Amino acid sequence: MNKRNLLLVIVFCLSVGITKAQDQKFHFGLKVAPTLAWLKPDSKELTRDGSKLGFSYGIIGEYNFSSNYAIASGVQVTYRGGSLNKKNPLNTKDSVSKWNLQYVELPISIKMKTKEFNKFRYFGQFGFVPGVNLKAKADTDLESDIDSKANVRTMNVSMLVAIGTEYTISGSTTFLASFEFNNGFVDVLKTKKANDTGVILPANNNVISNYFALNIGVMF
Repeated sequence: MNKRNLLLVIVFCLSVGITKAQDQKFHFGLKVAPTLAWLKPDSKELTRDGSKLGFSYGIIGEYNFSSNYAIASGVQVTYRGGSLNKKNPLNTKDSVSKWNLQYVELPISIKMKTKEFNKFRYFGQFGFVPGVNLKAKADTDLESDIDSKANVRTMNVSMLVAIGTEYTISGSTTFLASFEFNNGFVDVLKTKKANDTGVILPANNNVISNYFALNIGVMF
């Protein structure tokens, strides 16, 4: 086979590959998301004492089972946390603990899309986010950067609700942006003795982890 015929074969294969990529039902990409996170207690002894800025990043994927519906998933690392105020009945000063929690998460959701208008699509998204705790640090009035993994439950589950838009850059490549609310279902903290980590928690605490996120990503 001469060079000209070889070049024609390569061009033909590339054309077929590009066409199949454009028609494929699977799409993958990357995302980053600045977040505003907080911890929400329902105990009388604990109150929310502020939020923290965090972020999330990871790999995202979609399976488009119709032109307007897709199953979205991926793997992401998310930094959660917030500040808690613990009332001290025997002391005039309450104690404040600031929590920095890191999770690896596997979100799965249904994504509902509009038709494309001038390269734009709009979508709504609903699903669940199971996660596993990787690290936990806490700052108190007396000490900073305390290893508090013993005070944090290994598993977390939360619900995600998002609205956003996609912009077609070229072929199957799209830019996406969405505003997400992530609401925890599971108590993320557990009671431990003070001498375990230096962080004292009330016996009947129930603390969930929430955040708002601005997701920005590219799909291929």
